[in-house]
Amino acid sequence: MLDTATRQSFQQRFSLIRGLEKEDLAPAGNTFTLQDAGEGAFFELDNQTYVVREISRYEETSEDFKTPQGYYIYELTCFNLDTGETTHFEWEYDDELEIAMTLERFSFRHLTDDAGEAVDEDDLDQIAEDKDSVVLKNETFWYEDDWAAVYQRGSKTEKVYFYEFENQSHTRFLTIEEWQGSSRDEYRIYTSVPVNPAQIRMVSKGGRQP
Repeated sequence: MLDTATRQSFQQRFSLIRGLEKEDLAPAGNTFTLQDAGEGAFFELDNQTYVVREISRYEETSEDFKTPQGYYIYELTCFNLDTGETTHFEWEYDDELEIAMTLERFSFRHLTDDAGEAVDEDDLDQIAEDKDSVVLKNETFWYEDDWAAVYQRGSKTEKVYFYEFENQSHTRFLTIEEWQGSSRDEYRIYTSVPVNPAQIRMVSKGGRQP
């Protein structure tokens, strides 16, 4: 007999599948990409099917968060129908469509410098200034960029500062987000991988567009 959590997960997946109407399906041979996805969109990647549950966006700003730069990154919170897990995808358009899929989340206790010394939030600005590296699970990630943005989800907005790193082969990214709230700053650390847009097959476009 299935336990309660597993049963609820299956019920949620079946409900989402039943909600996909025939008229919502993308036409055969369509050229839709993740850039066209709205909430409720279905897409396939690596033989797994995802449903877009929520779309939010980051707008790049000046370092003091006061001047918008007019450049956006969109975050799609997706439900994996095969596993029942939540996965985040991000896309941006800079000359061409770029997509990344979030993998694992970490904390500062998992990070060190090249000498094996601990790295924490107080070290980030110096690492960025020196264009230095950090080590995660014996893999070195080199500084790539740091920038400020305003995050928008519905009517809610928050300030976030990014520190971005990538490995030697450019096949994995490490991102440290500094969320600036009214009290203590919050940090989110995660790895992600690039996704070839051609590998994503849109099943339906969904509703509200980003």
